[in-house]
Amino acid sequence: MSSLILSHNERCEGPWVKLQSEPSLFTALMYDLGVRGAKATEVFVLDQQDNFDDLGEIYGLVFLFKMIGDVTGDVKGLHKGTDYEPVEEYPPNVYFANQVVVENACATLAVLNIILNCPQLEIDQELKEFKEFTWDLPPATRGFSITNHPTLRQIHNSMARHPEDSLIVEDASKKNGGSEDEGGGEVYHYIAYVPIDGEVWQLDGLYPHPVSLGKYSNEKQWYDAVRGVIHERIDGFQAEQVEYVLLAITKDQIGIHQDRVKDCMYIKKLAEKRLDELNNAWREINTEDVDFPFTDDDEEKVKKRGNYVIDLSTLTAYHDDIEMIEQLRAKMIDEIKFLIEAIDRENKLKMVERERRTFDYGPFIREFISILHERGELKSLISAADDMIEDD
Repeated sequence: MSSLILSHNERCEGPWVKLQSEPSLFTALMYDLGVRGAKATEVFVLDQQDNFDDLGEIYGLVFLFKMIGDVTGDVKGLHKGTDYEPVEEYPPNVYFANQVVVENACATLAVLNIILNCPQLEIDQELKEFKEFTWDLPPATRGFSITNHPTLRQIHNSMARHPEDSLIVEDASKKNGGSEDEGGGEVYHYIAYVPIDGEVWQLDGLYPHPVSLGKYSNEKQWYDAVRGVIHERIDGFQAEQVEYVLLAITKDQIGIHQDRVKDCMYIKKLAEKRLDELNNAWREINTEDVDFPFTDDDEEKVKKRGNYVIDLSTLTAYHDDIEMIEQLRAKMIDEIKFLIEAIDRENKLKMVERERRTFDYGPFIREFISILHERGELKSLISAADDMIEDD
């Protein structure tokens, strides 16, 4: 049965569907999965450093390509003849899930294989609990946990709005032993690349193990370790005219704002500590404050990023000047409030976009077409559209 016949709710509750490789779709998928502060961006030129520098912090890469022939054989061929071997034991610091049973879940699987390896990303409580619950499971069992998770399936399927090839669901003939191409369209595969503790890992859900691609010394340019592997595959794909897309998972505007809020919180904390040392009575005058969570872990991340140094040098210059330190603290509070409002606006925009993307327009379209047919206007409109196509 084609998804054209299905309502939005039926698609969400039904089997896993295929998704398009649009960056905006992957960004929306991550947001609905419970990830905050991340987006997907398509990478067009792999060997230009400026192209990567403009993206800011890169959490991982997703390589999407069309499979040709037997899926299992294709994956084995991708790894054959490489100068690296899969690890003999599963690395305990790498979250890796195999793609099992369900073919169309690979987009969500690749995303999860990245975001669940990025402690710097903010994820919601349900996704945290899923990560903790599946952490000690072997990769195949993790894969089963993902594909059998109703919420993950619903979120994945909710991304599929347009009734095109990418949204075709399993039909009865496939369930009864039909070929994979029957009603299923083309088969695409996703491979994730992610930096973990100084080492770059290739996470291919159809491969039994994660594969180490080497170590890196510059955390901000970890992707240098994966250029050669991706280049080799792109060259092969171009020779065979195979379609492919490379996406980078990066920080979105919300993530940038959140980082700056925490930078300001850190400077505010240091300013208050210095004011306490100079004059405990300062709090009686400066009653304005801002309520925003700032943990020890947040502080460590701020120090690691190092983006606060200009504000810190300003604070250091005001070392004994109570009035100037108070002004710096007030400036941090004002900026935090402004950024919190900006984050709230961005979240609301994302919710509006989500409603537009997942709203079921089918009933309206069917009713509209029925009205045109009842008025006798449908046939003439179709003829006019055909004439416009012929003129083009």
